[in-house]
Amino acid sequence: MSFRRNTGSVRRTLALLGLLASTTWLGAGFAAPAAAAQLGQYFPIPNSLSISGVPRDSLLKLQSKWLLNGLDNLKKARADAEAAVEKAKSGAADQLAAAEENLKKLDEMITQTQAELALSENNDSSREIQSERKQKLMLHVNQWINELNRLATEQMKIAILSDGAEAMTAQHRNYQLSEQADNLEKAKTDPSILDWAAK
Repeated sequence: MSFRRNTGSVRRTLALLGLLASTTWLGAGFAAPAAAAQLGQYFPIPNSLSISGVPRDSLLKLQSKWLLNGLDNLKKARADAEAAVEKAKSGAADQLAAAEENLKKLDEMITQTQAELALSENNDSSREIQSERKQKLMLHVNQWINELNRLATEQMKIAILSDGAEAMTAQHRNYQLSEQADNLEKAKTDPSILDWAAK
């Protein structure tokens, strides 16, 4: 019965996922800026996406923490890549070239991420800087929303295909993930975000 009560939420999750798959909201007049920080191996979705206080400040704190975590992961990967280059020096030339290319890519990602982190913490009053800062934040937040909805849909499928405790657990997780995505969506429409760099 609890599952039936939440089918509306599940349907909403699916509809939202379809919408987000076709377009990513970045706010009126914004073009998608290039970003090093993409959800994945080095930048997993944050464990906590709770919003408290002023939404803009809360989202900026989440972003900085996320970028710092990703930067740490990249630096660890770079240390491994550097060791791989040294090892490849005694092997075939193509293996060395591939190892060096991987190291180069990681160096570029580290540099870009450091620049993003600096921007995320830049309180300069320049409208141009704050506009770019807002664009980056919205890009990252939209990635989190997309991933939360994807994970929620996976849990919904598990709930439908399972029975008993497993179905209930998946249903509960679907609700949690959907709620997190909804909270992020609401935060994006808060005046602290809408009025930021608007003039």
